[in-house]
Amino acid sequence: MIIIGTFSASKDKAFCSPHRTILTKPVTLGSIIGWKYGSILNPIEGSVHDLEIIFVRHGQGVHNTNIPDRLNTVNPHLTERGRQQVTALKSEFAFHEDDVFIVSPTIRTIETVNIMSSDLNSPHKYVSPLVGPRMFPMPSNPEAFASKCDLNYPLCEITKDHSDFIVLEEDNQQLWNLGVNTLKESEFIPLGWSLINWLKKLAAKRVFIVAHDGTITNYRILLGESGLTRSDFLGEAGWYKMNI
Repeated sequence: MIIIGTFSASKDKAFCSPHRTILTKPVTLGSIIGWKYGSILNPIEGSVHDLEIIFVRHGQGVHNTNIPDRLNTVNPHLTERGRQQVTALKSEFAFHEDDVFIVSPTIRTIETVNIMSSDLNSPHKYVSPLVGPRMFPMPSNPEAFASKCDLNYPLCEITKDHSDFIVLEEDNQQLWNLGVNTLKESEFIPLGWSLINWLKKLAAKRVFIVAHDGTITNYRILLGESGLTRSDFLGEAGWYKMNI
């Protein structure tokens, strides 16, 4: 049903590269593929209950406004308009303590989740590079189109400033540093399934994945949709529901 509208997890360890650069040549993340995932290269396994996934695109960010060289804004925050857009989601969904929030490691998505969950006493918030910025459609030379606004926020900064988030895949420095933005489809697919299968094994009935238009579209395709284009992007604070 579709409606429009074993990970390591810890808060204790952090690494931070002093220099983060956009890739200028292809990088093979062979060490990531198959790393402790086993048979999860296959679609959903071991399902014990139906899971409702709601993809949410972050609200308007500074890089979405008419500023010079906007896509090369580093770590853009939400604008006031973006904060209002996300606040409006509270009237769309009755967020509750059992909900799980998986967020991309960027400031704008972290701010989005914090607004969404601000009325909860103990929200279950996770941050994962597997839902970080990802291009769609993927160009033949993606490194040439990479933008600074899509760099992952450093893990050390997340653990310092957002310690209420549980970090997924914290030991995989390569994945955190490079992200999934320009990753080949053949390498992204098993990583994407690793996240979906982990979510299926949670006790949660509803998961909000707060990410980016390209990332969300890639996961929709991973979960069986076809023929999607940029016209299917959700836009600022848009959402999309799937039951798996």
